[in-house]
Amino acid sequence: MSSKAKGKLPVVQLPIIRHTPYVGLDPQPHLRPVFSNEIDSESDHFISRFVLVTWVPDGNRLIEAGRDHETELAKVEEVMKVYTLFDTCVPIYNRGIHLRFDNLQDACSGKVVLERHGFECEFVDNYKFAIAKSQDTAAVDEFEGQLRIDVLAMPFLSGSPVKITLGDIHAMHRDLEDALSRFGAIRDFIHTSSDEVEMIFQFRFEFFSVEVANRVRASLLDRPMERQADNGLWTWKIVGADNWAGPRPPNSPHRRLPRVGADLHQPKSGMNRPLNKEADQAHNKVFRERIEAGIDVRTTIMLRNIPNKLDWMTLKALLDRVCFGTYDFIYLRIDFASGHNVGYAFINFCDVKGMLAMLDQVEHRGWPGFRSSKNAELSYATIQGHEALVQKFRNSSVMQQTPYCRPRLFVTKEEAFIQQNIRKTGCEVQFPAPDNWSKFQRSIDSARTVGLFPPTASIQQPAERVHTSAYDRGTPRDMVHTVNQFGTPPAFNMYSDAQKRMAEQTFAIRFGPAVYGPVSFEHIPLRLIQEYLGDARPSNPGVIARPTFNAEAQIPLYSFSTPPQYGYNYYQE
Repeated sequence: MSSKAKGKLPVVQLPIIRHTPYVGLDPQPHLRPVFSNEIDSESDHFISRFVLVTWVPDGNRLIEAGRDHETELAKVEEVMKVYTLFDTCVPIYNRGIHLRFDNLQDACSGKVVLERHGFECEFVDNYKFAIAKSQDTAAVDEFEGQLRIDVLAMPFLSGSPVKITLGDIHAMHRDLEDALSRFGAIRDFIHTSSDEVEMIFQFRFEFFSVEVANRVRASLLDRPMERQADNGLWTWKIVGADNWAGPRPPNSPHRRLPRVGADLHQPKSGMNRPLNKEADQAHNKVFRERIEAGIDVRTTIMLRNIPNKLDWMTLKALLDRVCFGTYDFIYLRIDFASGHNVGYAFINFCDVKGMLAMLDQVEHRGWPGFRSSKNAELSYATIQGHEALVQKFRNSSVMQQTPYCRPRLFVTKEEAFIQQNIRKTGCEVQFPAPDNWSKFQRSIDSARTVGLFPPTASIQQPAERVHTSAYDRGTPRDMVHTVNQFGTPPAFNMYSDAQKRMAEQTFAIRFGPAVYGPVSFEHIPLRLIQEYLGDARPSNPGVIARPTFNAEAQIPLYSFSTPPQYGYNYYQE
């Protein structure tokens, strides 16, 4: 007896591309979670870009996080300095250390690394992280890292009819994946809709990195991408790119939990504008008229009145949205004790259009979602120009701090064009190493003596600044102190006595003896030791004179599901 006679629905074999079944050229809803925000936070397979440290190692025991802000933050940051995967990670303290990663793979690996160092961690969703950061939960982008890509299919020869087949859709998947993966790793993507009249096909992409997704969006809006199909009959062109803003999945915490932070005071545009004419005419005030007339050619600005819990990744996302490809330097100054910014940042522009865009779209405006009643203000910085900024900070003790505290350099649109790779616009580049070790050491000594933020009253110095000698930071002796303080294994045990003596001799030949004789191995910066002994570890140290390591934990591309399928699937109508 047939299934129809038994009263059952017939089983229809439908084609499936990646995770999506098709009826004709129309994609049907995908049958299982594909994107990271669709995974239930109560599931064992839940992953996110936010990690909460719940227990902190203290010798042979664990102590519950949330009791000692400075000690817990110092212990987590000591791990962050060693592994390169924490380069795009920012900590927030609120009853424990909340870590925000830019890259989903780094978040998974970072959790494994911290657990190997004795910490206990768990993934949390963006709703809980927003509460920890004192943000309005409704202002959180649940779809961060996800984009809507609109593709227009056009006939290769003008006037000739275009007939798209399912095989062409399959080829379009491959072409899009190949083209957009050049920006950065794609976590997953699907075809969401087809308009066979306008010949526009919509796709939903998720990138591992939120920063990569922001660059993809800005780059495609600035310079659309176009390719010819394999059969040579038609071409496709990306005509739209924007953040994905579809309906929230049923298991979204924003659906089932109340909104928190809705009472945050948001100032009206124009508040806090200076009423004093003398203040408005100050020498460091940024004026559009003077820029357009070519009278004021300064390029470095100070962005003031920043909410203290805004991090550098959020600031870069703002700049990519407002003035993509026009800036090459960002430094959001951080209070090392709290881990929060101190209210201002320095930005250097290589194109005046970017500075004018900041005047039009950022100055005198508030900070939606943050607990701040201030409006952004722009003024000129004291140190001007890319070269001067690099020269100052490359020899500064701030390069010894955790990565999220350091200044950063980026590829501009002009530089990317010269390199004949326009899609590199906005990528971060390595900050140059110190070139004046005496100046660098003086900066370290000064930071250790009074701190980068001199106290106004007598306070107890943090443990990381209390050393036997003021000249030991970044040396093997300093790492011994770190071992005694935090229990971290020293990184210089791998060197033999013969290698140590060789390093001492090389250092003496290059720099000469010290006042009291040859400099011993324990006082030579590890960066120079790696240079002398040909260490094959990464050349971009997390801390100047201290090596960094890549995480050993390998997180699969699909942490909770099988890879995409191409073929046929049984699908009930």
